[in-house]
Amino acid sequence: MASVAASRWTAVGRTLLGGIGNGSSGLLKSSHGLLGSLSCGSFLSQQRTFIQMRTNLKVVDNSGAKRVMCIQALRKRKTGARLGDTIIGSVKEAQPRGKVKKGDVVYGVVVRAAMSRGRCDGSEIKFDDNAIVLVNKQGEPIGTRVFGPVPHELRKKNHVKILTLAEHIA
Repeated sequence: MASVAASRWTAVGRTLLGGIGNGSSGLLKSSHGLLGSLSCGSFLSQQRTFIQMRTNLKVVDNSGAKRVMCIQALRKRKTGARLGDTIIGSVKEAQPRGKVKKGDVVYGVVVRAAMSRGRCDGSEIKFDDNAIVLVNKQGEPIGTRVFGPVPHELRKKNHVKILTLAEHIA
């Protein structure tokens, strides 16, 4: 019985480490059927969703804010915000001498989202984090620089000024 349990745990370890030498395609097999068809992806993957209320976002411009919490996504649908959508947020962390202060309610445009988005050519774009650029009510950026990659899909949503300030267009 102890050898069965030991072989069961080594199978789990092999699968989590990428199937070292056991030729399985990500499925665990056991003699007792306790592990069934459990894949490695279910352990390590995380479901990516829309940017919705209470989502924390990184600010990638030099307006003075570091982190913003989403209050409301300004979309016609109630699902949440995606790339290029405008949101209303509250500043949670800010630099000491910035243009915006902690607690300010600001508008922002989503420039990076962890949820994948399909492109016209069939490829998908997905970023590691959720990030925004702060804008005023007219849609003009508050900061003068935008850090990190910015997708070219912002051009379709008429955020050309953000694209001109960006250092890298993905």
